[in-house]
Amino acid sequence: MTEETSYGLFMLMLGSVVLLAVPIRNTLKKLTLPALVAFIGLGLGLSAIDQYLGEITRKLQDQIGVLAQLGLVALLFRVGLESDLDRLVGQLRRAVVIWLPNVAVPAALAFVLIWAWPGLGLIPALLVGIAASATSIGVSVAPWEEAHALESDDGALMLDVAELDDLSAVILLGVVFAIAPVLQSGDGVIGEAVRAGAMQVAKIAAFMAGCYAFSRLVEPRLSAVFAKLDPSKGPFVFAAGTVFLIVAVADALGFSMAIGAIFAGLAFSRDPAELHIDDAFAYVLALFGPFFFLNIGLSVGFDNFAAALLLAAALFIALVAGKVVGAGLAAWAVAGRRTGLLIGASMVPRAEIFLIVMAHGVSLGAWAVPPELYTASVLAAMATCIVGPIVVTRLLEYEAWRGERAT
Repeated sequence: MTEETSYGLFMLMLGSVVLLAVPIRNTLKKLTLPALVAFIGLGLGLSAIDQYLGEITRKLQDQIGVLAQLGLVALLFRVGLESDLDRLVGQLRRAVVIWLPNVAVPAALAFVLIWAWPGLGLIPALLVGIAASATSIGVSVAPWEEAHALESDDGALMLDVAELDDLSAVILLGVVFAIAPVLQSGDGVIGEAVRAGAMQVAKIAAFMAGCYAFSRLVEPRLSAVFAKLDPSKGPFVFAAGTVFLIVAVADALGFSMAIGAIFAGLAFSRDPAELHIDDAFAYVLALFGPFFFLNIGLSVGFDNFAAALLLAAALFIALVAGKVVGAGLAAWAVAGRRTGLLIGASMVPRAEIFLIVMAHGVSLGAWAVPPELYTASVLAAMATCIVGPIVVTRLLEYEAWRGERAT
Protein backbone atom coordinates (compact mmCIF):
# COMPACT_ATOMS: atom_id res chain seq x y z
CA MET A 1 0.00 0.00 0.00
CA THR A 2 1.44 3.41 -0.98
CA GLU A 3 1.87 6.37 1.36
CA GLU A 4 -0.79 8.34 -0.54
CA THR A 5 -3.33 5.50 -0.31
CA SER A 6 -2.61 5.14 3.38
CA TYR A 7 -3.38 8.81 4.01
CA GLY A 8 -6.50 8.49 1.86
CA LEU A 9 -7.82 5.77 4.19
CA PHE A 10 -6.91 7.94 7.16
CA MET A 11 -8.86 10.92 5.77
CA LEU A 12 -11.80 8.62 4.99
CA MET A 13 -11.81 7.39 8.59
CA LEU A 14 -11.39 10.90 9.99
CA GLY A 15 -14.21 12.39 7.94
CA SER A 16 -16.58 9.47 8.50
CA VAL A 17 -16.20 9.40 12.29
CA VAL A 18 -16.50 13.19 12.62
CA LEU A 19 -19.66 13.28 10.50
CA LEU A 20 -21.20 10.30 12.30
CA ALA A 21 -20.51 11.80 15.73
CA VAL A 22 -23.37 14.32 15.72
CA PRO A 23 -26.23 11.98 14.69
CA ILE A 24 -24.85 9.27 16.99
CA ARG A 25 -24.81 11.63 19.98
CA ASN A 26 -28.27 12.96 19.18
CA THR A 27 -29.80 9.49 18.76
CA LEU A 28 -28.25 7.98 21.89
CA LYS A 29 -29.08 11.07 23.95
CA LYS A 30 -32.77 10.38 23.30
CA LEU A 31 -32.20 6.84 24.58
CA THR A 32 -30.37 8.13 27.70
CA LEU A 33 -27.17 6.46 26.54
CA PRO A 34 -23.69 7.96 26.20
CA ALA A 35 -22.26 8.24 22.69
CA LEU A 36 -19.07 6.50 23.82
CA VAL A 37 -20.97 3.18 23.74
CA ALA A 38 -21.49 3.57 19.99
CA PHE A 39 -17.89 4.62 19.33
CA ILE A 40 -16.47 1.68 21.30
CA GLY A 41 -18.92 -0.57 19.47
CA LEU A 42 -17.74 0.82 16.14
CA GLY A 43 -14.16 0.09 17.16
CA LEU A 44 -15.12 -3.46 18.12
CA GLY A 45 -16.74 -3.93 14.73
CA LEU A 46 -13.65 -2.64 12.92
CA SER A 47 -11.46 -4.91 15.03
CA ALA A 48 -13.60 -7.92 14.07
CA ILE A 49 -13.38 -6.98 10.39
CA ASP A 50 -9.63 -6.58 10.68
CA GLN A 51 -9.22 -9.92 12.41
CA TYR A 52 -11.02 -11.84 9.69
CA LEU A 53 -10.34 -9.72 6.57
CA GLY A 54 -7.17 -7.79 7.47
CA GLU A 55 -8.41 -4.53 5.97
CA ILE A 56 -6.92 -2.17 8.58
CA THR A 57 -3.23 -1.41 8.17
CA ARG A 58 -0.77 -0.95 11.01
CA LYS A 59 -0.14 2.60 9.80
CA LEU A 60 -3.85 3.46 9.92
CA GLN A 61 -4.08 2.08 13.45
CA ASP A 62 -1.12 4.25 14.48
CA GLN A 63 -2.75 7.32 12.93
CA ILE A 64 -6.01 6.63 14.76
CA GLY A 65 -3.94 6.21 17.93
CA VAL A 66 -2.55 9.75 17.54
CA LEU A 67 -6.09 11.14 17.21
CA ALA A 68 -7.07 9.08 20.25
CA GLN A 69 -4.30 10.70 22.32
CA LEU A 70 -5.51 14.16 21.28
CA GLY A 71 -9.03 13.14 22.29
CA LEU A 72 -7.75 11.85 25.64
CA VAL A 73 -5.95 15.11 26.39
CA ALA A 74 -8.98 17.21 25.44
CA LEU A 75 -11.31 14.96 27.46
CA LEU A 76 -9.33 15.05 30.71
CA PHE A 77 -8.34 18.70 30.34
CA ARG A 78 -12.04 19.57 30.32
CA VAL A 79 -12.64 17.32 33.35
CA GLY A 80 -10.05 19.32 35.27
CA LEU A 81 -11.17 22.65 33.79
CA GLU A 82 -14.79 22.16 34.83
CA SER A 83 -13.86 21.18 38.39
CA ASP A 84 -14.98 23.82 40.87
CA LEU A 85 -12.24 23.69 43.51
CA ASP A 86 -13.88 26.27 45.76
CA ARG A 87 -17.15 24.31 45.82
CA LEU A 88 -15.22 21.07 46.31
CA VAL A 89 -13.44 22.51 49.34
CA GLY A 90 -16.77 23.75 50.71
CA GLN A 91 -18.29 20.26 50.56
CA LEU A 92 -15.05 18.40 51.14
CA ARG A 93 -15.90 17.00 54.56
CA ARG A 94 -19.20 15.51 53.42
CA ALA A 95 -17.78 14.38 50.05
CA VAL A 96 -14.77 12.65 51.62
CA VAL A 97 -17.01 10.57 53.90
CA ILE A 98 -18.66 9.17 50.77
CA TRP A 99 -15.51 9.15 48.62
CA LEU A 100 -13.45 6.84 50.85
CA PRO A 101 -15.83 3.83 50.77
CA ASN A 102 -16.79 4.76 47.20
CA VAL A 103 -13.16 4.15 46.21
CA ALA A 104 -12.25 1.36 48.63
CA VAL A 105 -15.24 -1.00 48.23
CA PRO A 106 -15.27 -1.32 44.40
CA ALA A 107 -11.47 -1.45 44.32
CA ALA A 108 -11.44 -4.27 46.88
CA LEU A 109 -14.19 -6.27 45.12
CA ALA A 110 -12.53 -5.96 41.71
CA PHE A 111 -9.09 -6.75 43.16
CA VAL A 112 -10.30 -9.94 44.85
CA LEU A 113 -12.20 -11.06 41.74
CA ILE A 114 -9.22 -10.63 39.39
CA TRP A 115 -6.67 -12.01 41.85
CA ALA A 116 -8.76 -15.15 42.31
CA TRP A 117 -9.56 -15.55 38.61
CA PRO A 118 -7.54 -18.38 37.01
CA GLY A 119 -4.59 -17.19 34.93
CA LEU A 120 -4.50 -13.61 36.19
CA GLY A 121 -2.79 -12.52 39.42
CA LEU A 122 -1.50 -9.64 41.53
CA ILE A 123 -0.57 -6.98 38.96
CA PRO A 124 -3.72 -7.34 36.82
CA ALA A 125 -5.72 -7.25 40.06
CA LEU A 126 -4.00 -4.03 41.18
CA LEU A 127 -4.71 -2.32 37.86
CA VAL A 128 -8.34 -3.41 37.72
CA GLY A 129 -8.82 -2.41 41.37
CA ILE A 130 -7.56 1.11 40.67
CA ALA A 131 -9.64 1.35 37.50
CA ALA A 132 -12.76 0.17 39.35
CA SER A 133 -12.40 2.94 41.93
CA ALA A 134 -12.99 5.66 39.33
CA THR A 135 -16.25 7.03 37.97
CA SER A 136 -17.07 8.51 34.57
CA ILE A 137 -17.96 12.13 35.31
CA GLY A 138 -19.24 12.75 31.78
CA VAL A 139 -21.60 9.78 31.81
CA SER A 140 -22.70 10.38 35.41
CA VAL A 141 -23.51 14.04 34.88
CA ALA A 142 -25.64 13.67 31.73
CA PRO A 143 -28.88 12.38 33.37
CA TRP A 144 -28.66 15.07 36.06
CA GLU A 145 -28.27 17.79 33.42
CA GLU A 146 -31.22 16.40 31.46
CA ALA A 147 -33.36 16.56 34.63
CA HIS A 148 -32.02 20.07 35.49
CA ALA A 149 -30.91 18.65 38.83
CA LEU A 150 -27.15 19.16 38.64
CA GLU A 151 -27.30 22.46 40.53
CA SER A 152 -29.14 20.86 43.45
CA ASP A 153 -27.31 19.92 46.66
CA ASP A 154 -27.42 16.25 45.69
CA GLY A 155 -26.14 17.00 42.19
CA ALA A 156 -23.25 19.06 43.52
CA LEU A 157 -22.37 16.33 46.03
CA MET A 158 -22.44 13.69 43.29
CA LEU A 159 -20.14 15.79 41.12
CA ASP A 160 -17.68 16.37 43.96
CA VAL A 161 -17.47 12.67 44.80
CA ALA A 162 -16.97 11.77 41.12
CA GLU A 163 -14.19 14.35 40.78
CA LEU A 164 -12.42 12.98 43.86
CA ASP A 165 -12.79 9.46 42.46
CA ASP A 166 -11.09 10.35 39.18
CA LEU A 167 -8.30 12.38 40.79
CA SER A 168 -7.43 9.60 43.22
CA ALA A 169 -7.52 6.96 40.45
CA VAL A 170 -5.21 9.01 38.20
CA ILE A 171 -2.72 9.53 41.05
CA LEU A 172 -2.82 5.86 42.08
CA LEU A 173 -2.27 4.89 38.44
CA GLY A 174 1.00 6.81 38.46
CA VAL A 175 2.14 4.98 41.60
CA VAL A 176 1.18 1.50 40.38
CA PHE A 177 2.89 2.08 37.05
CA ALA A 178 6.10 2.76 38.94
CA ILE A 179 5.91 -0.36 41.11
CA ALA A 180 4.37 -2.83 38.61
CA PRO A 181 7.66 -3.60 36.78
CA VAL A 182 9.38 -4.08 40.14
CA LEU A 183 6.69 -6.52 41.29
CA GLN A 184 6.98 -8.36 37.99
CA SER A 185 10.75 -8.76 38.28
CA GLY A 186 10.43 -10.52 41.65
CA ASP A 187 13.87 -9.33 42.88
CA GLY A 188 13.80 -7.71 46.33
CA VAL A 189 10.15 -7.07 45.69
CA ILE A 190 8.89 -5.40 48.85
CA GLY A 191 11.73 -3.01 49.56
CA GLU A 192 12.24 -2.04 45.93
CA ALA A 193 8.52 -1.58 45.33
CA VAL A 194 8.23 0.67 48.39
CA ARG A 195 11.17 2.77 47.19
CA ALA A 196 9.75 3.03 43.67
CA GLY A 197 6.32 3.93 45.01
CA ALA A 198 7.71 6.55 47.40
CA MET A 199 9.77 8.11 44.61
CA GLN A 200 6.72 8.26 42.36
CA VAL A 201 4.58 9.82 45.09
CA ALA A 202 7.28 12.47 45.62
CA LYS A 203 7.42 13.18 41.87
CA ILE A 204 3.64 13.46 41.62
CA ALA A 205 3.54 15.77 44.66
CA ALA A 206 6.23 17.97 43.09
CA PHE A 207 4.33 17.98 39.79
CA MET A 208 1.10 18.97 41.55
CA ALA A 209 2.92 21.73 43.44
CA GLY A 210 4.37 22.99 40.16
CA CYS A 211 0.90 23.05 38.57
CA TYR A 212 -0.48 24.92 41.59
CA ALA A 213 2.32 27.49 41.45
CA PHE A 214 1.75 27.92 37.71
CA SER A 215 -1.98 28.38 38.33
CA ARG A 216 -1.50 31.07 40.98
CA LEU A 217 1.60 32.92 39.82
CA VAL A 218 2.14 32.45 36.09
CA GLU A 219 -1.09 31.51 34.32
CA PRO A 220 -3.11 34.70 35.07
CA ARG A 221 -0.31 36.95 33.79
CA LEU A 222 0.45 35.01 30.60
CA SER A 223 -3.24 34.49 29.89
CA ALA A 224 -3.78 38.24 30.14
CA VAL A 225 -0.89 38.84 27.72
CA PHE A 226 -2.36 36.45 25.13
CA ALA A 227 -5.83 37.95 25.61
CA LYS A 228 -4.41 41.40 24.96
CA LEU A 229 -2.63 40.24 21.81
CA ASP A 230 -5.74 38.45 20.50
CA PRO A 231 -8.92 38.95 22.58
CA SER A 232 -10.96 36.33 20.69
CA LYS A 233 -8.48 33.46 20.28
CA GLY A 234 -5.59 34.32 22.59
CA PRO A 235 -6.83 32.61 25.81
CA PHE A 236 -7.71 29.39 23.96
CA VAL A 237 -4.40 29.28 22.06
CA PHE A 238 -2.48 29.85 25.30
CA ALA A 239 -4.45 27.13 27.11
CA ALA A 240 -4.08 24.68 24.20
CA GLY A 241 -0.33 25.19 23.91
CA THR A 242 0.16 25.01 27.67
CA VAL A 243 -1.85 21.82 28.17
CA PHE A 244 0.28 19.99 25.62
CA LEU A 245 3.46 21.25 27.30
CA ILE A 246 2.22 20.12 30.72
CA VAL A 247 1.26 16.72 29.27
CA ALA A 248 4.76 16.46 27.75
CA VAL A 249 6.32 17.21 31.15
CA ALA A 250 4.14 14.55 32.79
CA ASP A 251 5.20 12.04 30.15
CA ALA A 252 8.89 12.94 30.61
CA LEU A 253 8.51 12.35 34.37
CA GLY A 254 7.17 8.86 33.68
CA PHE A 255 3.52 9.64 34.48
CA SER A 256 0.46 8.81 32.45
CA MET A 257 -0.56 11.65 30.13
CA ALA A 258 -3.87 11.51 31.99
CA ILE A 259 -2.16 13.06 35.03
CA GLY A 260 -0.77 15.91 32.94
CA ALA A 261 -4.08 16.62 31.19
CA ILE A 262 -6.28 16.62 34.28
CA PHE A 263 -3.91 18.80 36.31
CA ALA A 264 -3.50 21.19 33.39
CA GLY A 265 -7.27 21.58 33.47
CA LEU A 266 -7.20 22.23 37.21
CA ALA A 267 -4.49 24.86 36.66
CA PHE A 268 -6.80 26.79 34.32
CA SER A 269 -10.02 26.22 36.29
CA ARG A 270 -9.60 29.50 38.21
CA ASP A 271 -9.05 31.58 35.05
CA PRO A 272 -11.78 34.23 34.45
CA ALA A 273 -11.71 33.13 30.80
CA GLU A 274 -12.40 29.52 31.83
CA LEU A 275 -15.87 29.50 30.24
CA HIS A 276 -14.46 30.75 26.92
CA ILE A 277 -11.64 28.18 27.03
CA ASP A 278 -14.10 25.42 27.91
CA ASP A 279 -16.36 26.31 24.97
CA ALA A 280 -13.39 26.29 22.60
CA PHE A 281 -12.13 22.94 23.87
CA ALA A 282 -15.63 21.53 23.43
CA TYR A 283 -15.00 21.76 19.67
CA VAL A 284 -11.64 20.02 20.02
CA LEU A 285 -13.31 17.29 22.05
CA ALA A 286 -16.13 16.97 19.51
CA LEU A 287 -13.57 16.34 16.76
CA PHE A 288 -11.09 14.09 18.54
CA GLY A 289 -12.96 12.64 21.54
CA PRO A 290 -14.71 9.90 19.53
CA PHE A 291 -11.33 8.55 18.41
CA PHE A 292 -10.30 7.78 21.99
CA PHE A 293 -13.26 5.45 22.40
CA LEU A 294 -12.99 4.15 18.82
CA ASN A 295 -9.36 3.23 19.50
CA ILE A 296 -10.37 1.41 22.69
CA GLY A 297 -12.74 -0.81 20.73
CA LEU A 298 -10.23 -1.22 17.90
CA SER A 299 -7.61 -2.51 20.33
CA VAL A 300 -9.86 -5.36 21.52
CA GLY A 301 -9.02 -8.82 20.21
CA PHE A 302 -11.43 -11.68 19.72
CA ASP A 303 -9.27 -14.60 20.82
CA ASN A 304 -10.86 -16.50 23.73
CA PHE A 305 -13.91 -14.24 23.40
CA ALA A 306 -16.24 -16.67 25.19
CA ALA A 307 -13.96 -16.74 28.24
CA ALA A 308 -13.75 -12.92 28.12
CA LEU A 309 -17.56 -12.71 28.16
CA LEU A 310 -17.73 -14.79 31.34
CA LEU A 311 -15.10 -12.61 33.02
CA ALA A 312 -16.89 -9.47 31.77
CA ALA A 313 -20.13 -10.60 33.42
CA ALA A 314 -18.39 -11.24 36.75
CA LEU A 315 -16.52 -7.93 36.54
CA PHE A 316 -19.72 -6.05 35.69
CA ILE A 317 -21.38 -7.39 38.84
CA ALA A 318 -18.37 -6.35 40.93
CA LEU A 319 -18.30 -2.87 39.37
CA VAL A 320 -21.99 -2.26 40.00
CA ALA A 321 -22.06 -3.76 43.50
CA GLY A 322 -18.93 -1.87 44.55
CA LYS A 323 -20.38 1.55 43.80
CA VAL A 324 -23.92 0.84 44.94
CA VAL A 325 -22.62 -0.44 48.29
CA GLY A 326 -19.58 1.83 48.68
CA ALA A 327 -21.11 5.12 47.54
CA GLY A 328 -24.78 4.35 48.10
CA LEU A 329 -24.63 3.30 51.74
CA ALA A 330 -22.19 6.09 52.64
CA ALA A 331 -24.39 8.72 50.95
CA TRP A 332 -27.44 7.21 52.65
CA ALA A 333 -25.75 7.65 56.04
CA VAL A 334 -24.70 11.23 55.25
CA ALA A 335 -27.69 12.59 53.34
CA GLY A 336 -30.57 10.09 53.50
CA ARG A 337 -31.94 7.12 51.55
CA ARG A 338 -33.02 9.10 48.46
CA THR A 339 -29.59 10.65 48.04
CA GLY A 340 -27.92 7.30 48.70
CA LEU A 341 -29.85 5.62 45.88
CA LEU A 342 -29.15 8.44 43.43
CA ILE A 343 -25.45 8.78 44.18
CA GLY A 344 -24.87 5.03 44.31
CA ALA A 345 -26.41 4.59 40.85
CA SER A 346 -24.63 7.69 39.51
CA MET A 347 -21.22 6.30 40.44
CA VAL A 348 -21.76 3.04 38.49
CA PRO A 349 -20.63 4.17 34.98
CA ARG A 350 -16.96 3.57 34.17
CA ALA A 351 -15.49 5.08 31.03
CA GLU A 352 -12.60 7.52 30.69
CA ILE A 353 -10.36 6.78 33.67
CA PHE A 354 -11.28 3.09 33.83
CA LEU A 355 -10.40 2.58 30.18
CA ILE A 356 -7.26 4.72 30.43
CA VAL A 357 -5.95 2.57 33.29
CA MET A 358 -6.62 -0.63 31.37
CA ALA A 359 -5.12 0.72 28.14
CA HIS A 360 -1.96 1.75 29.98
CA GLY A 361 -1.81 -1.71 31.49
CA VAL A 362 -1.88 -3.15 27.97
CA SER A 363 1.08 -0.92 27.07
CA LEU A 364 3.11 -2.62 29.83
CA GLY A 365 2.49 -6.04 28.31
CA ALA A 366 0.29 -9.11 28.65
CA TRP A 367 1.79 -9.79 32.09
CA ALA A 368 0.02 -6.63 33.33
CA VAL A 369 -3.24 -6.84 31.37
CA PRO A 370 -3.78 -10.03 29.34
CA PRO A 371 -5.91 -9.66 26.17
CA GLU A 372 -8.78 -11.62 27.72
CA LEU A 373 -8.89 -9.25 30.70
CA TYR A 374 -8.73 -6.17 28.48
CA THR A 375 -11.63 -7.41 26.35
CA ALA A 376 -13.65 -8.22 29.47
CA SER A 377 -12.89 -4.79 30.95
CA VAL A 378 -14.07 -2.94 27.83
CA LEU A 379 -17.29 -4.97 27.67
CA ALA A 380 -17.98 -4.50 31.41
CA ALA A 381 -17.32 -0.74 31.13
CA MET A 382 -19.76 -0.47 28.21
CA ALA A 383 -22.41 -2.29 30.25
CA THR A 384 -22.01 0.07 33.23
CA CYS A 385 -22.35 3.07 30.90
CA ILE A 386 -25.65 1.67 29.63
CA VAL A 387 -27.16 0.57 32.94
CA GLY A 388 -26.05 3.50 35.14
CA PRO A 389 -27.65 6.40 33.20
CA ILE A 390 -30.89 4.47 32.63
CA VAL A 391 -31.30 3.79 36.37
CA VAL A 392 -30.39 7.37 37.37
CA THR A 393 -32.84 8.79 34.82
CA ARG A 394 -35.65 6.63 36.17
CA LEU A 395 -34.85 7.61 39.77
CA LEU A 396 -34.78 11.32 38.90
CA GLU A 397 -38.07 11.00 36.99
CA TYR A 398 -39.63 9.26 39.98
CA GLU A 399 -38.43 12.00 42.32
CA ALA A 400 -39.83 14.67 40.00
CA TRP A 401 -43.17 12.80 39.85
CA ARG A 402 -43.27 12.59 43.66
CA GLY A 403 -42.53 16.32 43.87
CA GLU A 404 -45.38 17.13 41.46
CA ARG A 405 -47.80 14.95 43.46
CA ALA A 406 -46.74 16.61 46.70
CA THR A 407 -47.62 20.03 45.28
